[in-house]
Amino acid sequence: MTRHLTLTILMVAALAAPALGGGEDGQPIVDIVVQGNEALSDSAVLHHVRSRSGLRFDAKVVNQDEQRLLATGRFRSVRAYATRTEGGVILTFEVSERATIDEIQFVNNKAFDDKKLRRDIPHSTGDPLSEFTVEAGRKAILKKYHDAGYQFAQVTSRINGRNVIYEISEGPKVAVRSVKFEGNTHFSAAKLKRTIGTNATFWPMTKNALDEEQVQQDIQAIRRLYVEDGFLGAEVSRRLQYNDEKTEVTVFFIIAEHDRFKISEIRFEGNVVFTDQQLTERLELVPGDFLVSSEVRQDQKRLQDTYGQVGYIEATIESKTLYVDPTTAPPDWMPVREGEGLVILVFRIIEEDQYHIGRIEIRGNTITQERVVRRELRFYPEQLYDAVAIRRAESRLRDTRLFERVTIVPLAKTDHTRDVLVEVKEGDTGQLLLGAGISTNSGLLGNISFVQRNFDLFNWRRDGKGPMLRGGGQRLSVVAEPGTELMRFHVGWFEPYLFDQPYSLGVKMFLFTRDWGSYDELRAGPVVSLGHRFANDWYGEVSTRIEFVDVGSVDSGAPPDVMADKGSHGQVGFKGTLIKDRTDSRWMPTTGDRMLFSFEQVVGTSTFGVLVGEYRIYRTVYTDSLDRKHVLSGRGKIGQILGDAPVFERFYAGGIGSIRGFEYRGAGPRGGTSNDPFGGDFLILVGTEYGFPIYGKMLRGVVFLDTGTVNTTTSLTSYRASIGAGLRWVIPMMGPVPISLDFAVPLVKNSGDETQVFSFFIGWTF
Repeated sequence: MTRHLTLTILMVAALAAPALGGGEDGQPIVDIVVQGNEALSDSAVLHHVRSRSGLRFDAKVVNQDEQRLLATGRFRSVRAYATRTEGGVILTFEVSERATIDEIQFVNNKAFDDKKLRRDIPHSTGDPLSEFTVEAGRKAILKKYHDAGYQFAQVTSRINGRNVIYEISEGPKVAVRSVKFEGNTHFSAAKLKRTIGTNATFWPMTKNALDEEQVQQDIQAIRRLYVEDGFLGAEVSRRLQYNDEKTEVTVFFIIAEHDRFKISEIRFEGNVVFTDQQLTERLELVPGDFLVSSEVRQDQKRLQDTYGQVGYIEATIESKTLYVDPTTAPPDWMPVREGEGLVILVFRIIEEDQYHIGRIEIRGNTITQERVVRRELRFYPEQLYDAVAIRRAESRLRDTRLFERVTIVPLAKTDHTRDVLVEVKEGDTGQLLLGAGISTNSGLLGNISFVQRNFDLFNWRRDGKGPMLRGGGQRLSVVAEPGTELMRFHVGWFEPYLFDQPYSLGVKMFLFTRDWGSYDELRAGPVVSLGHRFANDWYGEVSTRIEFVDVGSVDSGAPPDVMADKGSHGQVGFKGTLIKDRTDSRWMPTTGDRMLFSFEQVVGTSTFGVLVGEYRIYRTVYTDSLDRKHVLSGRGKIGQILGDAPVFERFYAGGIGSIRGFEYRGAGPRGGTSNDPFGGDFLILVGTEYGFPIYGKMLRGVVFLDTGTVNTTTSLTSYRASIGAGLRWVIPMMGPVPISLDFAVPLVKNSGDETQVFSFFIGWTF
């Protein structure tokens, strides 16, 4: 009896069990049924199911259908089972729906209306109702209040049937009254304030709410600042001090600087190609220096370049520090004061393989001829793959201003050879400008100009293979600038690589008139130049100019030198120039130097020579986390006229590009009853400028010191000096040329000088 009862129970259980064990696999599905759904229609449930009538039954697919339905969050449970029939399988999905949200209510909210709060919570009416989603909404509301400065806000939630109710206790809005620092001795409070994002309220302009998340980010930023400067164990915390009403708070950042670490030794690991001594010579850091992260990174880059110059382009340089036991006596030559520790700086080098250059492939130049790109590369197949030279080639191609983007990358390896891909995106090289501008040096100027930087005088083809007169990398310019004080007109053509050789040829015709106050000057004529690029960064050029010059409308009170040069002049100048440019960019240099030497002999109505020497140097002193550079630059210029030069060929000083703080031509010899400048035969200018980022990469600030003088004799009497600050605003549509705004005040001046506090210009002037 017991045995028969057991068999009966097993048979009933077998018939009632879900048929997903595989027995129905392969049978056709004749129908799909949904059971247990109330709010959702059958089609809404089956929208998430892959099983379909007419398809073959697959137990794995049905199991996945169950999981997909559960993942929607709309069901507490899902059960699928199959029923065999003569024609196939009936598949049933039995579901138990979750309740859905009918209404969301907010109670006691004043700072934010219901609409704003609904935008921030992660659910809405009609969504599944669960404690998890309600709690997520509560946290979202609380975060919104805290981010807005309501640090004491509290939010509770409850479910009433299918309604969700959020009760809010806002509390006072907390504004940052002040930000203070405790324990900082190495960095000033001003420096630390520039590092953080928490700012005090500046009434009535701003009212900065307390943001705890920002405060935590500031703690990390301050610590990172200390660690970057060698304080490896620095600790930073915060303390909040509220007023009685809890409406204002003073944020205290508590700093424990601890020891600042010096480098006691520099080691190398993994180097075979170069000896320790050879690598040490490439470093700027030396034992005894503090461990400054930015300087370590710069030395890593120097080591990377050392390997990259000889074909080890995949070499990696890693740095690590080893702490020296504080009980170990430091070397005799290294003083270690209280509050200082020692570390060993280790550069770990993975050299990898050495590569030569294989094939050089150029892509993206649909207008520019390939030879124009190749001549700027200056590297060739079978040479060692010099990563530094390739980086310079990228810079040269960008400086041509023919391309919006330039990338040079190695391609796949082939037996210690790497092909090189040069990919360019051509820019708009033709510009037609109609406009007006104003400068403190030249007054109001109109501008009608056409410039084509990718001109080709010899491309007259009409075969449809490319645009006519374009693609050769030549420069054609036609410029007319009528103005209130100055009028210029010129037509110029310049070929930077004559016959694809390192020679340049330029031809220009010009007309120039200028009102100098006590007289008018008119000049016209052609200029022809021939240059040569040498392999050692030197560029030489010889040029000649043939000019007609007229000095007219001379005032009766003009200086005697101007009166003497009244009338027409004819002159021919023969000039030789040598330039060495080792800067990283032609337009915006951040490192390197430039030097120039020139001599011009002029014959004609007057005979004289002009000797000029100039030197500029640029150094990056700091690079911030956004790769924006702080650049210190210096310049010096000296000029001497040999012979008796007319006033329109002499040296003048003052204004942008010379000594700011003085009017254009406002510093120098003056004479006549009108006290007008008449120039000098000797010029010297010396200055320095510090440039730094202000906003993004478009706005920079500068502070500067300009000094110099112009005299009729070789003398430093009446030396001038000025200090000032300015802005450099780069407008993307104008390329790399910025608008310069400078404010300067003279420190030393002569009694007859004309000063000018504000000056502005479009272009680089230092």
